[in-house]
Amino acid sequence: MIKLDDVDRQIVAALQDNGRISNKEVAELVNLTHSSCSRRISRLERDGVIVGYRALTDRMKLGYSVRAYCGVFRDASVGWKELAEELARIEGVVSVFAVSGDVDLMVEIVAHDMQHYSSVVMKEFADTKGVNATRSTFVLEEVKSIY
Repeated sequence: MIKLDDVDRQIVAALQDNGRISNKEVAELVNLTHSSCSRRISRLERDGVIVGYRALTDRMKLGYSVRAYCGVFRDASVGWKELAEELARIEGVVSVFAVSGDVDLMVEIVAHDMQHYSSVVMKEFADTKGVNATRSTFVLEEVKSIY
């Protein structure tokens, strides 16, 4: 685990809030000089605390009106990592997690509509070696999400 001080945490929070903010603006927010702040950001990147920058999109505006979490029950003859990697290659799958509990994997899926979602689960997942069964939970409304 990397040790972060309060200033490092403030820098990370500022960049999480707005990844396009300039180093100069971050420096002003955390009361550092521009060069000191830039060095800290570089160190946070080098140490793997900050792993990248990306554009977050509005999935609804891109035509993805369905978002669901699909619990996957795995056949014991297939390793969980092998199955997770296979499921991750399916279009519409945005994240795959190994989890504890009654399912082996939790897969986040976005789809254009229910027909598209059904196709992903009933065709793509069903044709994937190692999938015994699935259980879907649909997102009704996103209340909070921190990336």
